[in-house]
Amino acid sequence: MEIEKLKKTLESLLFVSDTPLPPKKVAAFLKEATTEEVNQAFTALKDEINNLDRSFQLVQVAEGFQLVTRPEYHRWAKELYKVISKTRLSKASLEALAIIAYKQPVTRAEVEAIRGVEVSNLVQSLLEKRMIRILGRAETPGRPLLYGTTTEFLIHFGLKDLADLPKVSEIQELAGDRPSTEFLKEMEGELRRRETKMGLAPAEQAETPVTEGEVVQPVEATPEQAP
Repeated sequence: MEIEKLKKTLESLLFVSDTPLPPKKVAAFLKEATTEEVNQAFTALKDEINNLDRSFQLVQVAEGFQLVTRPEYHRWAKELYKVISKTRLSKASLEALAIIAYKQPVTRAEVEAIRGVEVSNLVQSLLEKRMIRILGRAETPGRPLLYGTTTEFLIHFGLKDLADLPKVSEIQELAGDRPSTEFLKEMEGELRRRETKMGLAPAEQAETPVTEGEVVQPVEATPEQAP
């Protein structure tokens, strides 16, 4: 498929897709272009669209491409749909999520050891929001569950992949296996900055508590949600 036709085809797909489009997936059903050609067309289209200085832009997130509103116009989009606030994360959730993102795979006990408080409700909330998923079980006594981030996490924070997160050494040296309070604030702050950049409201939101005695089953993400 010639490059101009391919770019227009991709543009039409971007307008109807509500999730990032991976070049490999697009090439698989187009059957008229290779993954490399589709990736090159996406990159060229990204430059063209972003140079138009419109209210939207083409970004690369979660190993795919997606049309999104520019940050300066997010507040009107939120007023229209009232959807983005549903995925807003509280300060406590962001701190727990930051620990999981930087130290994955990690157990709940390890997150609790770092934060110094119990995190069962936070972990359950993050599972329900599909920010994290169950990776398996640790080879330690009791075989506790291991947690890691999902593709939804990448999309939420506008990350191409986990390599886009600042290196731990760029923020602060770990104090043994227990980060300092300042380090935790920096990790949480980095996720908050990315959340704000993506147009998500920075106000805190209380987590839904679990009723005493209620059994809550972990929500395991599907394979497609793995980063």
